[in-house]
Parts: sequence; structure tokens; C-alpha cells
Amino acid sequence: MPGGAQGIVEGPLEVRVVRWLCILLASLVLQAQAPHGAGERTLRLQVLATADVHGQLMPEDTFTRRPADQGWAQLATLVRELQAHQPNTLLVDAGDGLQGQPVSYLRARVRPDLPEPSVAALASLGCHAAVVGNHDFDWGLPYLRRVDEEAIFPMLAANVVDGTGKPAFTPYVVQEVAGLRVGILGLTTSALERIAEPGVLGPLKVVDALETARNLVPRLRQEERLDLLVVVFHSGAGRSGAQPFEEHQGQTLAEGVPGIDLLVLGHSHSQEARTQRGVPILQPPPFGRGLGVAELDLRREGKHWKVDQARLRLETIRPGTETDPVVLSATSELRALADTYLDTRATELAMDLDGRWSRMEDSALVQLIHRVQREATGAQLSAAPSPGLRYFVPKGPVSVRALWALAPYENRVARIRVTGAQVRAWLEHAARYYQPSHQSRLYNPEVAGHDFDLLDGVDYALDLSRPVGSRVARLTRDGHPVRDDQVFTLALSTYRLNGGGGYLEAVGLKPGQAEFVSPATLRNLLLEYVLARPRLDIPLRNHWRTIPWLDRDRVLKQAM
Repeated sequence: MPGGAQGIVEGPLEVRVVRWLCILLASLVLQAQAPHGAGERTLRLQVLATADVHGQLMPEDTFTRRPADQGWAQLATLVRELQAHQPNTLLVDAGDGLQGQPVSYLRARVRPDLPEPSVAALASLGCHAAVVGNHDFDWGLPYLRRVDEEAIFPMLAANVVDGTGKPAFTPYVVQEVAGLRVGILGLTTSALERIAEPGVLGPLKVVDALETARNLVPRLRQEERLDLLVVVFHSGAGRSGAQPFEEHQGQTLAEGVPGIDLLVLGHSHSQEARTQRGVPILQPPPFGRGLGVAELDLRREGKHWKVDQARLRLETIRPGTETDPVVLSATSELRALADTYLDTRATELAMDLDGRWSRMEDSALVQLIHRVQREATGAQLSAAPSPGLRYFVPKGPVSVRALWALAPYENRVARIRVTGAQVRAWLEHAARYYQPSHQSRLYNPEVAGHDFDLLDGVDYALDLSRPVGSRVARLTRDGHPVRDDQVFTLALSTYRLNGGGGYLEAVGLKPGQAEFVSPATLRNLLLEYVLARPRLDIPLRNHWRTIPWLDRDRVLKQAM
């Protein structure tokens, strides 16, 4: 090379600029991902959160087989992608993974020797801790104890205690991630005793979660020398100023207990990615439809680390996301068993089971539930919601799969006594589901469809032109007006018995008190009823309606 030193040929300026930019970007990425040492002042930690997956495994609707981007098989793929991008990652789950799908039922009741689906998925992803949710108790305390022993990660519930007042589960755990001491405190809903199925808690008691957090958070910060404290709470955000033992206390916890660096919620199936009074709050999508993601930038201040910035987002599963081979392998035998069971022929339907108009008039779909509830309890009346306006099974052969969808949870059937006045109050409480008939919006957004009860054993009409609280236009039994002082037996689900939907409070009864509770679940009672009949015909009673008749297109278009 003439006229200069021998060496590397640098080439054009543009090439050198691109090369140095690449080197700079690579060094920045490595700096962000590297574990901190004694002299480093900043660190980024990624927290991934799941909640309320309810045993959903595959990317489909289990009952219709329609494709749907959800479930552990796809969710695991998303988790692994994010873990690969950021090695400094903490993974937590906010509960209710053990119940909700046929695979969960079959594992609990038929093949407990096979891997529990949600536990196997979380273990394969390196879960650091999971909280025990209310539905995780549905199979009974002995089963939950075995699952807790089998899990390779801790299952937390600091506010659940045994008969001596000692924690019934691990209250918290300290994990080291990227050299940080990260405390994970687990809490479950304070309403657990009220909403759990009868008998499943055994001797356990529940302490108010707010009280538990007020006691433990400052102690953990001081005694465990934590760099970071994550609280995972199986509770929805709820409202500010929530009272002790309310079902949803997340927002009140964030506002009233200092020292929490990140709050992960669950239970209510809402979605959150926001900050409340300086506390980052995440609540991931339910049924494995996505993740909560928190990117925490920490700065060292003396011997301690402080969250400098928290970036929160919800990552939903992208269409076409590949399924995770580890999850598929761990659950293959259980999934095959579930498909064989669900595809079993149940009966021949003599009529459609059509939910479309089931919240405006009598339907064979709801009549089937009423028949089963009344037969199981011997009650005169029955209260039950419609399974949904989009539920439809045509007449002809029907499988267990379609019927399972009528009652996917482990609720049982109870019998209580009510007066005629309380029957009327029950219907008035239900009628809040509808807005006044002259308004363009048909449904009240504050009342969920599953909290609109329909009654059988009485004839009635709901006049939607009247104000809320005075909508029962007529109420008769056997052709005679129902008197306020008459006494009836009423069949209802244990979800209602435990206060679900606010019906017992609305009619002046104390939740949880029944003169009979069925040993079997509503779903199993339904299947027993149907499987005993080679041909199923459910005649309509046409015993109730709305006034005025509602436009059917409007009912479906606005369906919630």
C-alpha cells in the first residue's frame, strides 16, 4: 500500500458509521441485560405475569372447536420469546389455573397420576411463584395440597391460615434474579370463605388481605433486605376505600400499603396496565390470551436499589403464534383422554338448545337447567341464568362436549326458603340487567349476563318501561297471584348461595345458609339427566316474557 501505514482498509465512510452504530447498539443491549455488580448503578428487570388461565391449553374454544389465540400452548411460546430477549426475567402467576377446563377435571378426578396442565406449563417456563386462587380450591384441600407438593415453584397465600392461625401455605418467597433479592408476597381474595364451594376449605380460615399486607410488607422490606418487592394478589382492582373482606381490594392495597414496587392482580378477569399512587399495577388477560409485562429500570442508591421507571404493557397472543412443544408433550395423554370423553354421544335432541332469545322469553336451554335443579333439590322454584345468547346446539345427536359448556365450573345446587315478597325482590334485582326500553342501549353495563336470573315455577313479566325496582308486572303461581307471605323452596347454584350476583343481599338473606346442597356439581347432574334419556325433549312453558317484546336483531347485536 503506497504512501501510508500497512493495515486494515477502512472503506467508505457510510460503512464505518453503520459498523460503529451496530457495535454501540450491541454494547447497550449487553449493558441492559448484564447482571449488576458492585460498581454498576443501573439494571433492567422484566416481570412477566399470567393469571386466570383456568386450565386452557389449546388455541381453540374447547366446546365449539373454533380457533382462538389463547391457552398455555401459545402462551408458553410468548413467554419464551420474551425471556430470550431479556434474560433478567421474573415469572409469576396470579392464580386460578387448576380449574375451568375438562382436562383439569379429568386430571383431578380420573388421572391424578398425569401432570397437572397449568403446573406443568409454569414449571417448564421457570415460574418463580404462583398464588392460590379461589377456584384452585374447587377440587378440595387434599388435592390442592398434593399439587402444592408436586409443583417445583412455591404456591403462595399469606392470608390463608390453619386452625392455629399459622400460614396454611407459603406466605412469601425471596428469589435472586440478576443478583437482586426479589421478594414475592402472595395474597388471595379476602372473600375466599364466602365464595368458595361449601366444604372445600376444610379447617382453613382467611385473614383480610389488606391487614396481612400492612403487617408483612414493612417487615419483609426490613428483615429480608429486599431490593424489590412484588405483591401477587388474586383479587381485582376494585375501588378506592375497599372495606375489609371485600372481594376486590387491589386498588386499595396500592393506595394504602407503602413499600410495594409492583402489584400483580387476577380473579376479576379484567385487564390492567397502569400506575396507582405511584404503584405499578398489572392484570394480565384471562384464559391464557396474553401476558402482563413490566419492564423495571432500577437505580442503586447506596446499598439499596430503587425503581426509577416502570413501563407496563399487556402482550396478547399474536394470530398464528406457534404452539410450544414442551407443553404439548407434557399434556398429550390428558388431552387425548379429554377429547375421547367430550366426543362421547350424550343424547338425541328433539329441539334446538338456542340461547339467542333466552334472556327475553322462555327457552328449552334454560328449562333444561331448571328441570335438573328442581329434580336434584326437590324445590318448588328454580333460579338460573342463561348460559349465554351465543350458545346454540341444533336438534339431533349431541355430545358431552356441547353440554359441558352449560356448566363449566364446579358449582353445586342448593335449596333455600324464600317468601313471595323475596321472590318479587329477586326478580326486581334481576331486571336491573336491562336499561329502560326507550333507551338505545339495551343492557346495563354494570350487570353481567351471568347475573341475570330467570325463574321457573312462577309466571311473570318484566316491564322494561318501568323504573328499576318496580318492573315485575305480574307474578303468579298455578294461576293465582303470589302473596308476600307465601313460602317457597328455591333451587339455586352455590355461586348464588355464596352471594354471587348480590341476590341474597338484595332479598335480605344471609349468604351461605341452605337447607340442602347437592353432593354432585350442576354439570354432573346435567350430564346424568341427559345421558339417562336416549331422546331429550324439553317443552316450553312460556311462563315469562319482557314487556315490550324486544327486537331480536337488537338483542343479538348488543349481546354481552
